[in-house]
Amino acid sequence: MSIKIEIDHVNEKNRSVQQLPRYEKPEFAEYEPDIDKIERKADKLDYENIVIIGNGGSITSLRAYLYAFIDETDKDVHIVTTMDPDYLGRLSRSLSPENTLVMPISKSGETVGVLESLMYFVNRDYPVFAVTSDNDGALRNMTERRDWDWIEHPKIGGRFSGLTETALMPAAAAGIDVREIREGAEDMYEKVSPENQYNPALNVASALYDAEHKGYEQVLTPFYSTRLFGFYPLMVQLMHETFCKEGKGQTFSGDLGPEYQHHTNQRLFGGRKDILPFFFRTDAHERERVKVPEDLEDINVRGEKLGHLSSLTYSESLESEYKGVKRALEEEDRPSMSLNVSDVSHKNIGKLIAFLQYLAVYSAWLREVDPFDQPDVERSKQLGHEERFER
Repeated sequence: MSIKIEIDHVNEKNRSVQQLPRYEKPEFAEYEPDIDKIERKADKLDYENIVIIGNGGSITSLRAYLYAFIDETDKDVHIVTTMDPDYLGRLSRSLSPENTLVMPISKSGETVGVLESLMYFVNRDYPVFAVTSDNDGALRNMTERRDWDWIEHPKIGGRFSGLTETALMPAAAAGIDVREIREGAEDMYEKVSPENQYNPALNVASALYDAEHKGYEQVLTPFYSTRLFGFYPLMVQLMHETFCKEGKGQTFSGDLGPEYQHHTNQRLFGGRKDILPFFFRTDAHERERVKVPEDLEDINVRGEKLGHLSSLTYSESLESEYKGVKRALEEEDRPSMSLNVSDVSHKNIGKLIAFLQYLAVYSAWLREVDPFDQPDVERSKQLGHEERFER
């Protein structure tokens, strides 16, 4: 199996998943992007650098792709999520308009922060390619007035649009094989469909739901892979925006492993017992071996000879750090979950995106909240908009 799930000390025999009624497939799982069109348009974008402007769902899935395939992208990609003038200034000074494409992404075309950052580059004569809805939004009107090329953002909520044109278009422009990503996603969509009452995504959602009712309101997501760490912001957005409503839901936080162990393990083991660790890892690392020079082999480190490390690969050392935390949790009979991706291939990354999307939806259905709205997000956006135009 390409994605393996381990759940320890969480669920009981009386599974909450057994009470989940039947639901129809979500719209995002039924939608089919035009991969041929995406690839045709991407082939025409002959630039060394790409600046992607967006917020939330417009860029969280893209970031996951970029981290996973950073060695395969043939463009220098920069994601802009802020109108901070210091950052925009540094970026524009390092990237010339002659070899840089600016790609704003906004479903509504009305995200003011995206438009503000876009204006910074428009006023410096950067070429633009837009991803937005075919509506009367400001961004769509700009494409018509300036005759910019564009591709349509489907009518899919941003956080669930990672396997549509929204994220696949900029990923393809960066040189990533989006066709393979999509094929993997379709396999996972079928596996975790609501038609299958017992499936891995529902199983994990059930475990999270049961843990919340047992007082585990915090979910710590350590990523023992730099290539998978791009999934952290997507994970946070999917979970928080999909089922943290009506006073329900858990707080998700995370960091790279083993770095987080040097600070947050104190909170995990010494603080309140309200944290459920959810580890993300992969077996697919480079096989470089640790090499200790002969003249340093006899030096002691915690009672062992430093030279022993030469028997390990760096991947095995990373796994040892993870297993150390797992053993400590086992000794205290503490709950945890682990998700292991067998290899960081395009198909598996597509599968992981699809899995997390369904995980969020099932988590909302178990809590009887609407997975597809975000009322409190919209309220703060409107207030921020009013603040600008009241000045």
